[in-house]
This record gives sequence, structure tokens and C-alpha cells, in this order.
Amino acid sequence: MKSIERNVFQLLTLVFVLTWTTAAPTIDTSILSSFSTKENVNILISFRENSIYEVRRKISAQAIPNRNQRAIALYTALKQHADITQGNVLRKLRTSLAENTQVKQLWITNQLVVKNANKKLVENLFQMHEVSAISEETFVKLNTPVIGEALEHTDGINVDPPWGVGAMQAPEVWATGINGSGVVVANIDTGVLHTHEALKNNYRNLHGWYDPVKGNPEPYDDHSHGTHVMGTAVGNANGIGVAPGATWIACKGCTLDGECSRLDLLLCGQWVTCPDVEEQNPQCDTPNVVSNSWVEDSGSSWYDEIIFTWRLAGIAPVFGIGNDGPNCGTVRSPGDSNFAIGVGAHNSSDFMASFSSVGPTKAGNIKPDIAAPGVAILSAHNSAPNAYATFSGTSMATPHAAGLVALLFSRKPDMSVFEIPGLLVAGAMPVKPSGRDCGGIGENVYPNHHAGSGKINAVASLSRLEKLMKV
Repeated sequence: MKSIERNVFQLLTLVFVLTWTTAAPTIDTSILSSFSTKENVNILISFRENSIYEVRRKISAQAIPNRNQRAIALYTALKQHADITQGNVLRKLRTSLAENTQVKQLWITNQLVVKNANKKLVENLFQMHEVSAISEETFVKLNTPVIGEALEHTDGINVDPPWGVGAMQAPEVWATGINGSGVVVANIDTGVLHTHEALKNNYRNLHGWYDPVKGNPEPYDDHSHGTHVMGTAVGNANGIGVAPGATWIACKGCTLDGECSRLDLLLCGQWVTCPDVEEQNPQCDTPNVVSNSWVEDSGSSWYDEIIFTWRLAGIAPVFGIGNDGPNCGTVRSPGDSNFAIGVGAHNSSDFMASFSSVGPTKAGNIKPDIAAPGVAILSAHNSAPNAYATFSGTSMATPHAAGLVALLFSRKPDMSVFEIPGLLVAGAMPVKPSGRDCGGIGENVYPNHHAGSGKINAVASLSRLEKLMKV
């Protein structure tokens, strides 16, 4: 014990001395306490030279009409910037890594993820003037759903379509020949049971899966949340999916316990931008939309850099707003960001769900942006290839909205991601008021802090798109 205390004291002394030099990085103090109880920690390294805003600005200023070419240009520029600014640190890491230490470059934010870093490695990083900060791995949570009955099969059950898919009038859009064909939907969640009958035929096998949690090469879901969410977005059995013609890809950012490492979420965010685990794919086969049903503390901006890059790459960022309602000011990040599409939940009677988080944001802005079906939603379950379950939560509302985005892209493949929020709002319908008032805005006024601009409607949003295409 005295030896441990002496080592920690020596490390603290080193930090103190280095703090007085102009090149000293800041350090998360939790790392110091962690080394008193364990040999290795997972860390995030940030760099002093971090002009990724300027890199993105240069790409956005270029006339690149094709979204795939724009994603490639974005990846190339950000990767080159990261390689240059991180070069010395990467070379140092390669010569001092322990056998079980893993290094992952985050070119999307110009950072490095190091898993299983020992104290000696951290001490060496302190001495590198390129490093601005070293922080320890922290976690956020899934939007924990209310879980109903899990069904091993659907025999004798009227599920075609479930009420949510019908309420937003997705089948009416399918009847016109628009079902999500040609569109790719991603999610960052607990994984997906890719052998499920509703998901096995539209999984994109090439560059379709990444697991920074355990490193498994094949899709799996050890929780159930991710399978249920993906089923609602694109499931093509028993009518459960909003966009059954779309294909899907997924990144596992959350664990069996419903915890999501910020490091893994960053890695997932990067992979979604250019899906390739080994970064050997020059094509950057980006999805059109990404569904996120995990939450962070309100007012947090730590994921905004990922969202900025997604939007520039032509990927629509859809987030659940949280299950902390009905009180005012309970909306959660990243869904409360001005740059994300934040989704609340309504029930089959057109009332907002009591659990659905409510605005305003900490900055005083209106959130959610829109509402979607999120109570007693039947979708795929991970317990068997033909299993289904009913869950409730804004986690369930989010993939309804992501599915609608897929339908819009199916109709207009070259659509700008910046058109999406306006189309969702233009098609939104009123919900029934409950008499609550937040931020001085009543529920009869739209947008408001309970339902945003209202509940999504596929027919109305597609109708608006058709009109704009004729102008």
C-alpha cells in the first residue's frame, strides 16, 4: 500500500512540476486515483493544435454535389490533419505500448483513444508538448425503455402494421412505391441481432458493423435495445419497420448493462462518417441517417463535433430527447443540441407520453423538434430470430423519425441533410394538449416545449417534398 501511495505521490508531483511549464497538458484527476487501485485505464488524448473547424470549413466551401464524394473529401482532409498533428505522439505510442494496449485514432475530432494505458505511458504523454489534455473514460446511459412482454413468435398477433407505423401513415407512402429503397440507416446502440427475420435480408454486410466494445466481427446484441430500435426503423417483417426497403448498418456503443462509454461513442461516430473498421475503404459508404437512443446530461456539447461532421457528410443526426418528463427543462443531450433532430414520444391516443422529456433547453431553446410514436411499440427482440417485444420510451420514438427520414431520402436521394428538419416540421400534426405550460408557451402553440412542432406524418412530409421538387 505504501508503495502505491508513493507512486501516486510521485505522479502528482510530476503533474505539479509540469503544470508550471507552458507545454504541460491538463490531466483528469480521476486518472491519478484510478492508478492507485488498478494498473491500466482507458484514456482520451486531446491535442493543442486542433483546427478541425477550419478543415471542415474548407470542405464545406467546395462545390461537391455528390454526398459520397463530399464524405471522402471530408475524411481525407480530417485524416491528413490528424496524421500531421498527432504524428510525434503516435510514434511515441508505437514504441512504448504494452502488449494489451490499444490505440485508436479519432481523426474526426483530432484525438486519440488509448485503451489499457499504464501509468508509465501516461507519464510519457505528460512530457509531450503536443498534448493539451488527458482524460479518463467516462460513461453515459441508454434512454432506458419501459419493457413490456417479450413474444417468442407472432402467431395470432395483429402486428401488420403496429400502431406507430400506421399512425404516422407510413403504409400510405409505401403504396406509392416509396419504402426506403436505396437508403442506408445506421444506429449507435447495443448492437443488432442480424439473423432476426425482420432484419436479416436488409443488413449491409460490407462495412456494415463495428464493435469497439468487444471487437466482435459479426453483429450481435447482448441487451435487446438496439435490435428493437433497428426493427422499428427498417424491419421488413410483420410491418414493424417504417422504411422496410432500406438497408441498415450498426455500431455497438453500449453494453449489456446499458452503459455507453464516451470513447466508444466517439469511435462509433467516426465509423458512421466513414464506415470501415480497418480504415482501408476509400469509398466512405456513409449512411443517410443515424438513429441514436442514448442520452447525456442536459446542455452538454461534447458530441457536437461529431454531429457537425455528420451533417457536412450528408448524414441526418436523429436523437431521442430523454425519458425524464413530464417536468419542464428535462430534455437531454445530444438531442437538445441545435444541430440535432430531437425526438419526443407520443402515445396511440395522441397525447405526449408522461415520460417524454420536456424543454426548454438550458440555453432557452425549444426542444424536442418533433414527436413520434413511443408507447407500447412492438418491434424485433434479440431473444430469438422470430421474437418480438413491446417497449416504451423516446428510444422507440427516435427510429420512427429516422425511418421517415429514410423515406424522404428514398424519394429524393440527392436531398441536402439541411432540408430534413423543415420537411419533418412541415408535415407535423398537432397532439392533444394536457394543459401543461413550459417556458411560457402553451401546448396549443406550435412549436412548444412538449411536442416541438407536433407528431410526425409521413404522407404530409412527403407531400411537402413533392411540392418543393416541382418548384
